[in-house]
Amino acid sequence: MRQATLTRRAVVQGAAGAAAWSHGHGDHRLPVPPEPILGGIELAPGQVIHVWGPGPADVTLPFSGGPLQGLDVEPTTIRDFDGFAAVAFHVGRARGDDGTEYDLETDVRAFQGTYIDRTGRRRFGTFGFI
Repeated sequence: MRQATLTRRAVVQGAAGAAAWSHGHGDHRLPVPPEPILGGIELAPGQVIHVWGPGPADVTLPFSGGPLQGLDVEPTTIRDFDGFAAVAFHVGRARGDDGTEYDLETDVRAFQGTYIDRTGRRRFGTFGFI
Protein backbone atom coordinates (compact mmCIF):
# COMPACT_ATOMS: atom_id res chain seq x y z
CA MET A 1 0.00 0.00 0.00
CA ARG A 2 1.41 3.37 -1.05
CA GLN A 3 1.49 6.10 1.62
CA ALA A 4 0.09 9.49 0.58
CA THR A 5 2.48 12.41 0.89
CA LEU A 6 1.30 15.91 1.71
CA THR A 7 3.62 18.48 0.18
CA ARG A 8 3.81 22.22 0.71
CA ARG A 9 2.82 22.67 -2.95
CA ALA A 10 -0.37 20.64 -2.44
CA VAL A 11 -1.29 22.69 0.65
CA VAL A 12 -0.74 26.02 -1.14
CA GLN A 13 -2.64 24.86 -4.23
CA GLY A 14 -5.51 23.65 -2.06
CA ALA A 15 -5.63 26.94 -0.16
CA ALA A 16 -5.62 28.89 -3.42
CA GLY A 17 -8.46 26.75 -4.71
CA ALA A 18 -10.44 27.25 -1.52
CA ALA A 19 -9.84 30.97 -1.71
CA ALA A 20 -11.22 31.12 -5.22
CA TRP A 21 -14.38 29.06 -4.74
CA SER A 22 -17.75 30.65 -4.03
CA HIS A 23 -20.02 28.71 -1.66
CA GLY A 24 -23.80 28.60 -1.75
CA HIS A 25 -26.24 31.05 -3.24
CA GLY A 26 -26.47 28.93 -6.43
CA ASP A 27 -23.33 30.49 -7.90
CA HIS A 28 -20.53 27.96 -8.38
CA ARG A 29 -18.43 29.91 -10.86
CA LEU A 30 -15.04 31.21 -9.82
CA PRO A 31 -15.73 34.72 -8.47
CA VAL A 32 -13.90 37.91 -9.17
CA PRO A 33 -11.22 38.25 -6.47
CA PRO A 34 -11.74 40.55 -3.50
CA GLU A 35 -9.83 43.78 -3.05
CA PRO A 36 -6.93 43.57 -0.55
CA ILE A 37 -7.02 45.61 2.65
CA LEU A 38 -5.41 49.02 2.61
CA GLY A 39 -1.91 49.31 4.03
CA GLY A 40 -0.04 46.45 5.58
CA ILE A 41 3.45 45.46 6.54
CA GLU A 42 6.29 47.12 4.63
CA LEU A 43 8.95 44.51 3.88
CA ALA A 44 11.26 46.97 2.11
CA PRO A 45 10.81 50.49 0.73
CA GLY A 46 7.84 50.33 -1.65
CA GLN A 47 7.16 46.62 -0.97
CA VAL A 48 4.01 46.20 1.10
CA ILE A 49 2.11 42.99 1.77
CA HIS A 50 -1.55 43.63 2.57
CA VAL A 51 -1.65 41.93 5.95
CA TRP A 52 -1.45 43.00 9.59
CA GLY A 53 -0.18 40.96 12.54
CA PRO A 54 -3.04 40.87 15.05
CA GLY A 55 -2.17 40.09 18.64
CA PRO A 56 -0.82 41.68 21.80
CA ALA A 57 1.58 44.49 20.85
CA ASP A 58 4.07 43.35 23.51
CA VAL A 59 4.63 40.02 21.66
CA THR A 60 7.50 39.68 19.17
CA LEU A 61 7.85 36.53 17.09
CA PRO A 62 11.15 34.87 18.09
CA PHE A 63 12.68 33.92 14.73
CA SER A 64 11.51 36.62 12.31
CA GLY A 65 11.56 39.35 14.97
CA GLY A 66 8.18 40.56 13.71
CA PRO A 67 6.09 42.31 16.36
CA LEU A 68 2.36 41.70 16.63
CA GLN A 69 0.50 44.92 16.03
CA GLY A 70 -2.30 45.07 18.58
CA LEU A 71 -5.73 43.62 19.14
CA ASP A 72 -7.55 46.22 17.02
CA VAL A 73 -5.88 45.52 13.65
CA GLU A 74 -7.63 43.80 10.75
CA PRO A 75 -7.16 39.99 10.93
CA THR A 76 -8.30 39.39 7.31
CA THR A 77 -6.55 40.35 4.10
CA ILE A 78 -9.85 41.24 2.39
CA ARG A 79 -11.27 44.75 2.06
CA ASP A 80 -15.04 45.22 2.61
CA PHE A 81 -15.31 41.88 4.44
CA ASP A 82 -17.99 40.95 6.96
CA GLY A 83 -17.67 37.54 8.54
CA PHE A 84 -15.61 35.19 10.66
CA ALA A 85 -11.81 35.18 10.92
CA ALA A 86 -9.53 32.70 12.70
CA VAL A 87 -5.81 33.41 13.23
CA ALA A 88 -3.09 31.08 14.54
CA PHE A 89 0.64 31.71 14.94
CA HIS A 90 2.81 28.62 15.46
CA VAL A 91 6.39 28.79 16.71
CA GLY A 92 8.75 25.90 17.20
CA ARG A 93 11.36 23.66 15.58
CA ALA A 94 11.00 21.28 12.67
CA ARG A 95 13.29 18.39 11.74
CA GLY A 96 13.92 17.38 8.13
CA ASP A 97 14.26 13.80 6.93
CA ASP A 98 18.04 14.27 6.97
CA GLY A 99 17.97 15.31 10.64
CA THR A 100 18.53 19.01 9.99
CA GLU A 101 16.59 21.22 12.40
CA TYR A 102 14.83 24.39 11.28
CA ASP A 103 13.24 27.29 13.10
CA LEU A 104 9.51 27.34 12.33
CA GLU A 105 7.06 30.24 12.41
CA THR A 106 3.68 30.16 10.71
CA ASP A 107 0.83 32.60 10.31
CA VAL A 108 -2.29 30.64 9.32
CA ARG A 109 -5.70 32.27 8.86
CA ALA A 110 -9.15 31.31 7.64
CA PHE A 111 -12.02 33.64 6.76
CA GLN A 112 -15.64 33.05 5.84
CA GLY A 113 -18.25 35.68 5.09
CA THR A 114 -19.46 38.26 2.61
CA TYR A 115 -17.25 40.68 0.73
CA ILE A 116 -17.47 43.11 -2.16
CA ASP A 117 -15.53 41.85 -5.19
CA ARG A 118 -13.55 44.03 -7.61
CA THR A 119 -16.66 44.58 -9.76
CA GLY A 120 -18.69 45.85 -6.79
CA ARG A 121 -20.77 42.68 -6.44
CA ARG A 122 -21.51 41.25 -2.97
CA ARG A 123 -20.20 37.68 -2.65
CA PHE A 124 -19.91 34.97 -0.03
CA GLY A 125 -16.68 33.02 0.22
CA THR A 126 -14.27 30.95 2.28
CA PHE A 127 -10.58 31.89 2.18
CA GLY A 128 -7.31 30.54 3.54
CA PHE A 129 -4.07 32.41 4.21
CA ILE A 130 -0.83 30.52 4.81
